[in-house]
This record gives sequence, C-alpha cells and structure tokens, in this order.
Amino acid sequence: MLLAVDFIWARSSIGKVTGGKFVDSLGTTLEKFASKNPYPWFKDFLQNVAIPNAKTFGTLTMWGELLTAVALAISVLYLLVNQKSNQLINILLIAGLIGGMLLNATFWLASGWTSSSADGLNLLMFLIQTVGLIFALKLIK
Repeated sequence: MLLAVDFIWARSSIGKVTGGKFVDSLGTTLEKFASKNPYPWFKDFLQNVAIPNAKTFGTLTMWGELLTAVALAISVLYLLVNQKSNQLINILLIAGLIGGMLLNATFWLASGWTSSSADGLNLLMFLIQTVGLIFALKLIK
C-alpha cells in the first residue's frame, strides 16, 4: 500500500517539477480553494498567509511532494528487499510518512470540500500513511 501512495506522490511531484506552471499558478488555485472553504480558520490562513506567499508555498509543496516520494521509495524498497530494520531507513520512512500526512492534511483542508475525489483520496492516503507510521514507530523500539 505504501508503494501505491509513493507512486501517487512521485507522479504528482514530477508533474509539478517538470511542468513548470505549478508555482506560478498556485495563487489562482488557492483563491478558488479559499472562496467557499468551509473551515473559517483555514480560509483565513489561505487568504492571509498562503495566497500572498503563493510562490513560496508552491515551491515548498512541489519539493515536499518529491522529497516525500523519494523518502518513501527508498525506505519501503529497502525494507522489502532486506526485510530487516535499519535505524537510518526507519527515520527516512518516518520522515516520508509524516511529510505525506502533512501534505494530505493540508490538501484536504484546502480542497477536500470541492469534490468527493479530493476528499476521499486525501483521507485515504492520510489513513494509509498513519498506519505506516504506526508500523514504522514499532520498528524503532
């Protein structure tokens, strides 16, 4: 399951990195997300923090997705091949899972209300990453 989540992060990030339009167009997208956002505190965050700094948030999102994808790919593939715990790999896995969870929570708060697919996909990915995090934390002990 984590490889499927990793594939989604990789596909999304590569599209953003190679497409060249994401960072410049994020402000317009965030304005749409803020327009009818049902969470007043998050709408305020979008309007007063994210939109005025859309290029910074776009860059952080693009690279955050890519780093999440790389961290998950390396750690999950290592654990599948070696099937034994390694402290550095465990930390990398935990970092990738937490990064993905933060991204999915943010995406859900921003756009989950726009469609059932935005709602469902972000919640599903968040849940899978939460289960993965519980597993990863047990590896450390």
